[in-house]
Amino acid sequence: MTNPAVWRKAIADGRAQLIFSCVLLVLFGWFFVWLQSLFKMGAIAGILSFLPDFVQDLVGVPLDQLVTPLGRISFLYLHLITLLVCLGWAIARGSAAVSGEIARGTYELILTLPIRRVSVLFAVAVVAAVGAALLAASLWLGNWIGLATVPLEGGPVAARDFLPGAVNLFCMTVCFTGVTALFSSFDRDRWRTMWLAGGFFILSAILDMVSSLWEPGTWLGYLSFLTLFDPQALILGGEEVAGTALRNNLVLICVGLAAYAIAAVVFSRRDIPVSR
Repeated sequence: MTNPAVWRKAIADGRAQLIFSCVLLVLFGWFFVWLQSLFKMGAIAGILSFLPDFVQDLVGVPLDQLVTPLGRISFLYLHLITLLVCLGWAIARGSAAVSGEIARGTYELILTLPIRRVSVLFAVAVVAAVGAALLAASLWLGNWIGLATVPLEGGPVAARDFLPGAVNLFCMTVCFTGVTALFSSFDRDRWRTMWLAGGFFILSAILDMVSSLWEPGTWLGYLSFLTLFDPQALILGGEEVAGTALRNNLVLICVGLAAYAIAAVVFSRRDIPVSR
């Protein structure tokens, strides 16, 4: 059984970042809907008509769907600000799992307690997963508040239509947190872990982009976890892509859990060096 002190520490370490991130995502979710209300559908349709054909391959959905209120607001779930907040949480919690505590010197004290190393990592992983769920829920809540308070040209949009995007965002965040924790389990320097995780994400994004635009390189998509992160397509596809949504989310969760499992094995067997 995990020591209550370990749980309290895991919660305290991420509490400030989580509160700030959740408030930011609620406000941004509302702001994004308000911002979309300022644009005219005719003007957006005209702009999209000038875009080259490869843009549709990159986006993954018909461009005419992006003109609708549902399509425009679906960008919220893969917006740069949304990704920065969620990836920031994943990298911060994942890197803190092992290398962060080694760098701070706290594991020299924590691991003297009569607890298993796996239980320490388990507490950190649970807090990170709950935080990822709260981040996705906060973004959806802001989205819902915006839809309830801001009139949109083209008719009302149901907030429940965006739930597939929120769930996909949550699963991606859990997956990337697990991968970052895996890097952390091998390292002793938190900053190096963060750089490795950031490089892994950039490489995954490049592979996903190349597989979408270059037909002979479609197989490269299997090397990127971001191929499974497509909230916009899941939102616009509705019930027709429910099976795809379930498969993508399950694979993301499984990859994250597998990364945590390997990290637990490495962490339980490695030596804990003295912090510099």
